[in-house]
Amino acid sequence: MAFRQNIRRPLAPWTTNSTHQMKQPFAIRILTWFSGFASIGMFLSILLAVMDVGPHIMGGERVTRSEWLHIAAPLVGSIGCLMALIAYALHAGKTWSRHVVMAVFSLIILYASTLGALSVLRHTIMWRAIVNASLFGSAAVWYFYFKPNVAAYFRELVRR
Repeated sequence: MAFRQNIRRPLAPWTTNSTHQMKQPFAIRILTWFSGFASIGMFLSILLAVMDVGPHIMGGERVTRSEWLHIAAPLVGSIGCLMALIAYALHAGKTWSRHVVMAVFSLIILYASTLGALSVLRHTIMWRAIVNASLFGSAAVWYFYFKPNVAAYFRELVRR
């Protein structure tokens, strides 16, 4: 017994080490649920548009069903997939989750700019999409990269 040293043994995968566990910020827990439900809602909106149920709106303006399916549905489907990925990544504590959040806003700006330049999308809808994505994207950059407790949370995830 006198020769026994204090040896650190690795923890089993089903145990937690509370000294190395940082609490997930509350808003990230909310965003996890929100992104999961948003993903479901986006795919549901595509299904409803295919079935021609309800009004078809892009950028606050009524559009035809055909316009919505050809212009908005590909973007809505892509963002639905990204939202599902965000929900998984935030829940699993993946370090790359915040980059996927930024990809959503970048995709909206790129998509609206491209379709606007090709004159496929009305310019009022294009500018509304670009401005909204820029404003919400800027808020997301501040939250995920510069808010002290959230930045510390992601730094801790990188260390794990």
